[in-house]
Amino acid sequence: MLRGKGIIRNISYSFSANLLSLIVSAIMVMVVPKFLSVDDYGMWQLFLFYFSYLGFFHFGWEDGIYLRYAGKEFDELSPKKFSGQFYAIVVLEVALAALISSMGKLFISDSQKQVALICAIWLAPLVMFNSLCNFILQITNQIKKYAKMVVLERLMLLAGVLIFLMILGLNHFYYMYAAQVCAMVAMALCGFCFCRKLFVFPPDSLFLIWQEAKENISVGIKLMIANIASMLIIGIVRYGISWGWDVATFGRVSLTLGISNFLMVFINSISVVFFPMIKRMDSSRQAGIYLDMRNILTAILFGGLLGYYPVRVLISWWLPKYADSLIYMSVLFPVCVFEGKMSLLVNTYLKSMRKEATMLRINILSVIVSAIVTFFTVGILHDLNITVFSIVWLYAFRCFVAEYVIGQLLELQLNKKIIVDFVMCAVFILSGWLFDSTLCLLVYGAAYIIYLLANQKNIIQVVKKLKY
Repeated sequence: MLRGKGIIRNISYSFSANLLSLIVSAIMVMVVPKFLSVDDYGMWQLFLFYFSYLGFFHFGWEDGIYLRYAGKEFDELSPKKFSGQFYAIVVLEVALAALISSMGKLFISDSQKQVALICAIWLAPLVMFNSLCNFILQITNQIKKYAKMVVLERLMLLAGVLIFLMILGLNHFYYMYAAQVCAMVAMALCGFCFCRKLFVFPPDSLFLIWQEAKENISVGIKLMIANIASMLIIGIVRYGISWGWDVATFGRVSLTLGISNFLMVFINSISVVFFPMIKRMDSSRQAGIYLDMRNILTAILFGGLLGYYPVRVLISWWLPKYADSLIYMSVLFPVCVFEGKMSLLVNTYLKSMRKEATMLRINILSVIVSAIVTFFTVGILHDLNITVFSIVWLYAFRCFVAEYVIGQLLELQLNKKIIVDFVMCAVFILSGWLFDSTLCLLVYGAAYIIYLLANQKNIIQVVKKLKY
């Protein structure tokens, strides 16, 4: 079991890697459209759109490995078994790439869309290989190596793009794609080096490979569908906004939602570290650790909301044409509070307890509620303000239902804590909506100080535990 200093060290590795990834993405957004033509940039964006869905083409196979083997030591993993899974997944992806690219040539008449699809789908074998290496490093608590893989891929991509565009002046889509391929290959080589003990030949027999794959998919498919359902909760509302209002309005709301999710970089970094740790943990300690993690995480998230005020001023200066829509940021910023608790606490615990079916039911219920709410706010009321408010309400609803389930599983009374969370978020939203920046900062700042004073004993206890 990791002690406090080990946990903090691993979080720092993961956070640094994810923060660098975010910075590289920001640089790409600023640099690439400046050097590419409109058509080439459109091709690049279409490629990225297709590329973003490649992660679902393992049909839950890798998610099953992640769930079943989390908490194991690296040396406990069977090389014959895992080499068989690696080889089989790559063969599956090659077959799918050949099938989908052939279908693309037959059914897609637009040559640019056809090229973007084919370029994306043939990266599927590399994507799956890299993600499985990442999963193995995460579940065996080798966070430093996982972070190195992420950093290498992002730096290679950035270097390739800058060399092609700014130094060589090769400003076409195909050179951007070449940079992406080089980055993926470098990451794959790094992953192979870190996981090389798992690659043996011959692997398990085809029968054993099939049996293991079947079990992994049967477990992982629920988690994969749960993740897709989670994306649909906000996806339905965003689609409703795009349908009910113009593209400019959709862009403004999307911008504020994207900025509001910045704090999730920190949360995702922590969840990578905590899942294998909780998986190894004695069940008798899980309830106490949940409360400790909840206390410190909630304090951090509420503190993170204070970042809204300088960010609002900065965005108003940098993007003055979006200044009017930044009022929605005060509504959407608390999304990170509810989504942060779901990602780090609830989902981590449900996965460690192998309750992925419960995750699926919670997310499907939330999707149904999202569809009903969107129908009324967009289709009947056609009120953008209420629609935006519904986004944070939906995240809050899912978080409440999920924490109620966790409370039942761990025999915890969380109702008072949940009410406090809702009150703090309500104070933040209403003060940001009704008052100017200075007054809303004072109002929420006072509420946050009161929260810290009321919970200082619990917070101090958790901080002391992390020191050892």
